[in-house]
Amino acid sequence: MILEVSFQKKKDLTLDHRMNILYLTQYFPPDMGAAQVRALEMAQNLVRLGHRVTILTEFPNYPSGVIPARYKFKLFEGEISKGIEVVRCYVKTSPRKGLINRILFYLSFMLTSIIGGMKLKGKYDVVFATSPPLFVGLSGYAISKLKKIRFVFEVRDLWPESIVALEEVKNKTAIWLLEKIEGFCYKNASKVIVVTEGIYDHLTRRGVVKDKLHVIPNGANIEMFKHTPGNESVKQELGHAGKFLVLYSGLLGLAQGIETLVETVVLFRDDERVLFVFMGDGPLKRKVQTLQTSYLLKNLLILDETTREGVVKYCAAADCCLVPLKKAEVFRTALPSKMFEAWASGRPVILSVDGEARKHLEKAEAGIWVEPEDSKGIANAVKYLLDNPESCEVYGSNGRKYVEKHFSRKVQAEKLEKILLEVCNESTR
Repeated sequence: MILEVSFQKKKDLTLDHRMNILYLTQYFPPDMGAAQVRALEMAQNLVRLGHRVTILTEFPNYPSGVIPARYKFKLFEGEISKGIEVVRCYVKTSPRKGLINRILFYLSFMLTSIIGGMKLKGKYDVVFATSPPLFVGLSGYAISKLKKIRFVFEVRDLWPESIVALEEVKNKTAIWLLEKIEGFCYKNASKVIVVTEGIYDHLTRRGVVKDKLHVIPNGANIEMFKHTPGNESVKQELGHAGKFLVLYSGLLGLAQGIETLVETVVLFRDDERVLFVFMGDGPLKRKVQTLQTSYLLKNLLILDETTREGVVKYCAAADCCLVPLKKAEVFRTALPSKMFEAWASGRPVILSVDGEARKHLEKAEAGIWVEPEDSKGIANAVKYLLDNPESCEVYGSNGRKYVEKHFSRKVQAEKLEKILLEVCNESTR
């Protein structure tokens, strides 16, 4: 069953702030990841502010590539998830992540989300589509035209630039087509939300007018992640009580330079004071496990992806957190959300990302910057923090204050609310 929503459109949203928002995202919990968390927390905060939000997303399938049995033989299903009205759509997925399967994955969701969006009952004020994948922008545009409402487009990562940098797409025709789709979405959106100043600058150079662009960066739920004393019970559960815990939590993927982190662990192979924990899933997980075995890395634990509550628990147990990306020009515009979650937990960050993220680290004075893909540099940073526990506390405290002041998810949702209200009011004039 499609979730039926029937709210009356208000004539003047400046007087009555209730909006009916169709929030289009391919990724959403229970699947885990930065994109899923951003969508969930933005939606929850918009509901807290008094608006009605319908999430239009895919059937859960990450990271296995297998859709749960409860969705078998279904095209759509409406449900309540985390207090949000959610409509899930069929998507063609597979455990094998080859190029053809990925294309089918993206295009199938684009098609079913358009159909699902049109089958929704009731009047919506705006469709808010977040990418990547870029094809979600086309779906958002199509729904906005068919429902005769405004379209707002969010850009969390530059496509096709980022996938070209990772050599995931090399075909010149495919790259040209993606660039055309990208430009089409920018041109036809009423507003374009970006998550970094670097993406903002890139789009202005591409000709997107500044009045259309707004920056709402990644951030952290400062009510969920708290600055607390180190949680030694977690280390005891892991069988490594008293050790200096270095945490990487997130996608084990191509962009993160995971091999560099493994090389760092190798450098501490004979230091029994340090424990590395890699927590997450992704295409390189099996490779990391193979390297762990071949190098006999007893100081490395590879844990499965966990819940948000689990991430909070492990951040509280960590002595420092790793935030890496590969060395590529496109990642100079990146602002990883895991950096803000570590800071919200009062933990210092070892950042091996250059550009905008580095500027915030230095401004916050909340960790140590290392050249991307430099395993020895990361190892030196870990050793410094290990030998200087007072620096860990100062960096962590600085990070918490910085996030509270600049990167609260609640405040970011309020900024998004103002932008969407502005768009809705323009459509009623």
